[in-house]
Amino acid sequence: MNKWIVLALMLVGCDDSTNENAPMTLDAAVTDSTVADASVDAPSDTAILADIPHSNDQMSPRPMDEDTGVPDATSMVDVSIEADMMVQPPAPTIWTGPRLTFEKPSGAAPDSPEAQDRITDSVVLTRGDGNVLFNIALEASANAAVSPRGTLWAEGTADAWETLEFTPLREAANNRMQDLPGKDMVLLIVEENIYIDVRFISWRSGRGNGGGFSYARSTPND
Repeated sequence: MNKWIVLALMLVGCDDSTNENAPMTLDAAVTDSTVADASVDAPSDTAILADIPHSNDQMSPRPMDEDTGVPDATSMVDVSIEADMMVQPPAPTIWTGPRLTFEKPSGAAPDSPEAQDRITDSVVLTRGDGNVLFNIALEASANAAVSPRGTLWAEGTADAWETLEFTPLREAANNRMQDLPGKDMVLLIVEENIYIDVRFISWRSGRGNGGGFSYARSTPND
């Protein structure tokens, strides 16, 4: 109850005709109500921490505070953030070993060993009767927008990889695959962060023409 209401009730209860020396009394109900209204219990630290939502799947274990006996709020760290901070990409590797020449004969089936250049277990390059190269380890046929999957390409040389802009093969070739022969390209194996020098030697253009191509590429360092 508002303290001004209480004071008003006190004044109304006073009678001028009564003995001025008589002690003033307050109704017990008024007194109890005033006390109840005037007191507001502040939430304890334990109550505040109890209201904090948490998931055992997303939060790391929380040590107990020795003084309060409740979980230490400062230790509530998202485990997923910790995991992201721990994951580091592999260090870049530049293959500078002897050049290997690979040729896919025109008309050779992409799933035949002679039509495949197995660079790593995750990157095996080949080509169908046309279109761009594709990575038969990850895809069954070529998609000009993204193939070969798992790789990115740039025009230039691997020793300058930090200055190059890597894109899918067709985009790196400016949509003119027939102009690749004689160009120095860099093949990036994304998952393993490997950079390989590739110089195209030949490129059979057009669909239905057998899909022949050849290039020379660097190999792993000795």
